Amino acid sequence: MIHNTLRIFSITIMLYFIGIASIYAPYCAAADTAVLAEVNDEVIDEDALCERIKAIHRYKPQIRPEEGAGSIKVLTIVEEMIDERLIIQEAYSVELDRSAGFTKNIESFITTQSILRLRKEEILDKTDISTQDILEYFKERYEKDGPAPEGMFKKVEARIRKNLRKEKEKELSDNFISELRKQADISIDRDLINLLDPEKNYTGKKYVVASVNDDTIPVDDFLHDLKQAAQKRTRQARKQPLLKNSGYPKKVQNELKEKILDNLIAFKLIDQEALRRKYINEPAFMDMVKKRKERLLINEFKAKLIYPLTIPTENELTQYYREHINDYKKGYEVWFREMIFNAGKDAEKALKELKQGAGFEFLAARVSEKWMPRQRTVWVNADSFSPAISKELNRLKPGEISDVIADNRQYRIIKLKGKRGGKPIEFFKVVDKLKKAARQKKFDEIMSEYLTTLRKGSRIKINKKALKQIEEKYRVTTP
Repeated sequence: MIHNTLRIFSITIMLYFIGIASIYAPYCAAADTAVLAEVNDEVIDEDALCERIKAIHRYKPQIRPEEGAGSIKVLTIVEEMIDERLIIQEAYSVELDRSAGFTKNIESFITTQSILRLRKEEILDKTDISTQDILEYFKERYEKDGPAPEGMFKKVEARIRKNLRKEKEKELSDNFISELRKQADISIDRDLINLLDPEKNYTGKKYVVASVNDDTIPVDDFLHDLKQAAQKRTRQARKQPLLKNSGYPKKVQNELKEKILDNLIAFKLIDQEALRRKYINEPAFMDMVKKRKERLLINEFKAKLIYPLTIPTENELTQYYREHINDYKKGYEVWFREMIFNAGKDAEKALKELKQGAGFEFLAARVSEKWMPRQRTVWVNADSFSPAISKELNRLKPGEISDVIADNRQYRIIKLKGKRGGKPIEFFKVVDKLKKAARQKKFDEIMSEYLTTLRKGSRIKINKKALKQIEEKYRVTTP
């Protein structure tokens, strides 16, 4: 947690908050929230569905909640949410939330989110760079010897704003941490710190190098950072001849120790202040933690209750190999169509249209840089393609469309029309791939059986009338 905090709050590292353009489903602006389903008296409402669809758009912007090759169905989403709710309820019933690892994970999440909130309040929200600030910076740095060339200000304005923001954030961070130090009760074991050597390993009694408001900094944390700093200096010495024979003088070691100690104390103070403000008591924060907990419970359920049962036996591997022998061949022939682009963005745009339902041949004739429709079936040996294309061909099944393939300064999209012939690759050469594929198949089967059992023992109600109304809203408002 300490080292994560270092990355988050370090005054030498900028936090970049990416504003994700929200793509809202048309019905999300609805004032009334309908109950769409009940799972053992737990409700799945329209707001939850809205959140799910926004997430789908965020991570898969080509997916549309209406008709098309890349479409999704509202009922399908609700059924998936019902399955997730059953998994979460089962995870709670078998107390997967009680394990030490799970508790630590949630505590770490709460601390991290509290620190982000604290940083926003004390640093980001107070970093205001005005146009006057930028002009003064420009005059000081670019016009000290005379007027700058015409157009220079526009070229460097964004860079100046970024530099000023960085300087302001550092100033605010330093001042904030300084105030926390003044109010804190800090004690340091200087004798112990002076004895510590980054080249040695220490075992036995768990010592502490310092305490901050009765919260301790273990010697292990201090040594971890000290050893990393020492290793970094060693790597630098290999690249810089002047450092090679300088060794690791006591002065340098003491400076490193002091810097590391200061950082660890600062991070401890920040942790404490962030948690002291009790953001966890705010409804929005509580909801965020609840969602995080549920997502982790789903992962715990899969990892602890399903995944251990999916290890394939030797017989299952052999059977899977026989049933899917066509997926493990070399020297086979393919019949395909392809689009070729000179720019990756054009290829990505075409792929998006394909996933929305556009016909491959129709679209290729309009947008492909090179397009030669063939009147007859032509089979080509798969070994004749570049490694990038061969990899996609191995993955595809007839009728499927590839992702964008970067190939020799061009970008391709392939539709596999057919695959034939070839010689099976020996079992022992593909055993690792077989294990992965067979285990995934077994995982899906066991998960499906488990969910079927949970559904049979649960009270599930689906509000078909509300779902129908939502689907009608899509048809009316979605362009």
